[in-house]
Amino acid sequence: PRLWNREICDAIDGRLLDMLPTPTAPDAGAGWVTAEASRQFGIPEGIPVATGGGDNMMAAIGTGAVEDGSLTMSLGTSGTLFGYSSVPVADPQGIIAAFCSSTRGWLPLLCTMNCTVATEQFRDLLLISLDDIDALAESIPAGSDGLMVMPYFTGERIPNLPRARASIQGMTLGNTSKAHIMRASMEAAIYGLKVGLDSLQALGMNADGITITGGGSRSRVWRQIAADICGLPIRLPVHADSAALGAALQALWYKNRVIDGKPDEITEIVRSHLSAGDGEVILPSKDAQSYRRGYEEYRQYLEILSPKYT
Repeated sequence: PRLWNREICDAIDGRLLDMLPTPTAPDAGAGWVTAEASRQFGIPEGIPVATGGGDNMMAAIGTGAVEDGSLTMSLGTSGTLFGYSSVPVADPQGIIAAFCSSTRGWLPLLCTMNCTVATEQFRDLLLISLDDIDALAESIPAGSDGLMVMPYFTGERIPNLPRARASIQGMTLGNTSKAHIMRASMEAAIYGLKVGLDSLQALGMNADGITITGGGSRSRVWRQIAADICGLPIRLPVHADSAALGAALQALWYKNRVIDGKPDEITEIVRSHLSAGDGEVILPSKDAQSYRRGYEEYRQYLEILSPKYT
């Protein structure tokens, strides 16, 4: 069984272990809707309640990341990159967090603090409408003519720089337009996630593509940037609300086992409700070569600036 780590809990507070709930298996469920809950929320009494999980854990189910070799990227306020693993994955570098999945496996995960945070900050500052982002970014070549955004508006988790600050590097008279800054901020978010992709691959987690979700995934330009920087096909899920779908599929898993007595595996349920072939697939373009150089520049800027914030 999965247990809380007493040593870590005691290091935080000697009382913590007694305050935490007992870990529950993803398919064991959390119980049933009580009469009191039914009266309060209008949900019929007796309905089984699934175990649930975190937002990324539910998004993993909703994007099909329930088997080895599947990766999901989420472009939200923060950026995340994660994949299913049937065995625990521990990163000695501390870049990848060792989460449990909500499907009885593990979910090695990278999380950056600044994804749509950066694009929204620049969009507000430069008075750019949401509808104009793609057209502006599309007018600028890959690499933004050398402009590099370090998008640490809220510090940063990976790299571990909580006191970091955002900056724009490589400015010239020819690359400081609204369009350059907007595209560079989009590129920067993916450069940060590419650090996690490199780490996952170094830990033996390889994939033939990445499923993309989150608000940023609605941008066709951002999807192409992700494919080019990561060097992998980017797949759009059939259902946009991946986390909500994942929660529903986990609930169905529990219902099938508890009420219907069907010992379905979550992989079977996910396959029957998701069809990877139905979503759009974005392949890396000729710009991938430019982004290899851009990524190296990003890493160099990161190496130079990091000592200032440590």
